[in-house]
Amino acid sequence: MITVKSTREGLVGGTTASGWVIDTQIPFVALPSTRALWRLIRIRNPLNGIARFAFVLDVGPWNTHDDAYVFGGARPLSESQPGTNRSGIDLGEKIWQQLRMTGNTDVTWEFVN
Repeated sequence: MITVKSTREGLVGGTTASGWVIDTQIPFVALPSTRALWRLIRIRNPLNGIARFAFVLDVGPWNTHDDAYVFGGARPLSESQPGTNRSGIDLGEKIWQQLRMTGNTDVTWEFVN
């Protein structure tokens, strides 16, 4: 599992890169690679130990082609780029609530399939 800073995506009613209309019912995340779309991940909040499954239904944050991070274990490019929030994953509203997130803190994640 890789540990990265997470942010809350928000944008309920907007459309993701996969065409999904963002709601508060489906647990989803955004990772910065179009190749990750529709994949299933296991994500964990290390502050409370809660882990859940979520689908990658959006691309981001900040960048769309960070395959070295998403598939190769490198650190997210956003961590080293000026003007970014240094986040490696965006969390949809449902997964944010399921993990009982209280701020833009670290999470761990890995692909399930």
